[in-house]
Amino acid sequence: MFAIPGICALIFFIFARPQEYFESLQKVPLLYIFCAAALGGFIVDLRLRKLQPIAAPTLPIACMFLGWCVVCDIARTPDQLIGQLVELAILFVLYATIAHAVQGFRAFQVVAGCVMITCLGLAFVCAHQGYQDHRCVAIDEGKPGEGVPDDRPCETAEVCYGRGAEPGNEYVCERVGLFRTFTVEDRVRYRGDLQDPNEMALTITTLGASLLVAFAIRKRNGPWTFFAILGCMLVAETVIESQSRGGLVVMLIVAAVYFVKRYGPAGLIAGAVLGAPLMMLGGRSGESADESTQLRYEAWDAGLRMFKGSPVFGVGHRQFGEYFFLTAHNSYVLTLAELGMVGQVLFVSLLFLNFKMLWIGIRDLSSVPGAEAARTWGLALFAALCAITFQIFTLSFAYHPMLWIFFGFCGAWASAVRRHRPDFTVKLVFRDVVMIVIACLVFTFLVLPLYLRYKGA
Repeated sequence: MFAIPGICALIFFIFARPQEYFESLQKVPLLYIFCAAALGGFIVDLRLRKLQPIAAPTLPIACMFLGWCVVCDIARTPDQLIGQLVELAILFVLYATIAHAVQGFRAFQVVAGCVMITCLGLAFVCAHQGYQDHRCVAIDEGKPGEGVPDDRPCETAEVCYGRGAEPGNEYVCERVGLFRTFTVEDRVRYRGDLQDPNEMALTITTLGASLLVAFAIRKRNGPWTFFAILGCMLVAETVIESQSRGGLVVMLIVAAVYFVKRYGPAGLIAGAVLGAPLMMLGGRSGESADESTQLRYEAWDAGLRMFKGSPVFGVGHRQFGEYFFLTAHNSYVLTLAELGMVGQVLFVSLLFLNFKMLWIGIRDLSSVPGAEAARTWGLALFAALCAITFQIFTLSFAYHPMLWIFFGFCGAWASAVRRHRPDFTVKLVFRDVVMIVIACLVFTFLVLPLYLRYKGA
């Protein structure tokens, strides 16, 4: 299939960002080249009839959400429309090519393997980072999270302003790892879209460990089991070093889904007992963590005020930071503030439809002979989606490439199932829409205001 190499290259490029280490690659527009390769390969596969021109169940909702982003941008920030259209187009290409160019479980396994290996590689880089010595890093105040290590050892940031410092530079003292990556407040992370430790932890768990477990279940042999154990230990160590409280919960949610599937409700209790020691090993605490939590509540309150000021179009896609000094730290608040009530309903509808699609598929295939591949991959995606839906309560993730890659995987799973069972169809019905709208209204006008008042925000 001609689309698969372009898709794998695009995913690796977005996650690993090799151009930030090998500067010569910055002269080549690799992002657009890989997007074109994925789209071109998809068109070739269609013409050769290797693929069926059938839309994934989530395509209409995804198009409506991205289209509403464009409408809000036209209404609120027309002067920035071109750049915003490019970003939204890349998200659509990521989702659409994966969801429609991967229509068989053999191809699904190839792309899943590419994503899994990439995420485990990122986990290794981050874990290695946590064991390195502290070095001086010149930070770029105009680009938060970015900086240039200069190899001078340090114990505190004050040391970095001594001998060897460049006049006018701001310095921090952090651990420097492979590919010139460095920690933030001693929390391991990667770079680019994964420079936030929480987002990195979520990604390597849901697209690394979850898919790795699925591979081990599919292969059912000693080497794969051993590799899965090592890989999950690597991910766990990285999440602990990231000091991400949400990342630890994400790991437990993924594990809990497998425990419940295997042992029923009793598995949830067993998983909680086994996971309790893990929660004590990592996660931030103390004054810094308390301050971060309070600032998050203030951001949520600011988002609610943005919505009240513009309930239809919001403040515009990617404009939250223009009205508050922090990001929303909540994808549901983010879409409400930036895209209004319609945007939040569409975003929640997209999440809900993915849940419904996976749930019905796994249920209907539970007793079908020869459907083990579909059940295994479906359960892995379902476990990951449970974790993602929880964790984005504290992350601004609505436009994150990782999320749209994941949506693409869910669509690809449905396309693969439909190829073997053409009668498999899932869509939102009127009852679903009513339930989603009511849930969004209750969250916006009741739950969120009461919670913020309780927290004193």
